[in-house]
Amino acid sequence: MRHGYRLDHVALCVRDLQRSIAFYRDILGFEPIERAGSAHVAWLTIGGLDTIHLIEAEFGATHLTKNTHFALRVADFDAFVAEISARGVAFCDWPGEAGQIGTRRDGFRQVYLRDPDDYWVEINDHMQADAEG
Repeated sequence: MRHGYRLDHVALCVRDLQRSIAFYRDILGFEPIERAGSAHVAWLTIGGLDTIHLIEAEFGATHLTKNTHFALRVADFDAFVAEISARGVAFCDWPGEAGQIGTRRDGFRQVYLRDPDDYWVEINDHMQADAEG
């Protein structure tokens, strides 16, 4: 049954809230937004629509592979890759080759990077198809 679902937010447990805010703000361009809550919680948005919810807490050892990731589309993939390269942000393709851009089976390019808690974030150029569409 379909109800017109749309993703509301992604929640991530983080070890250091300020470090995670800095990563999502400074590297990926999210903007902090005011929401009622505790000092151990932050909400950030990109484009005013898509929201990430960071929750600071202790958590045990985890093993996160690229199979557990979320993806962001960017309008100018080449500019994004150039910017993170210039800033020394490590990225790789799906097989894990450092500094390499991958191409998905559907033809879209992608890179993967890790946030401060080792969550994988895929950045792809799928948005370019939307603009051309």
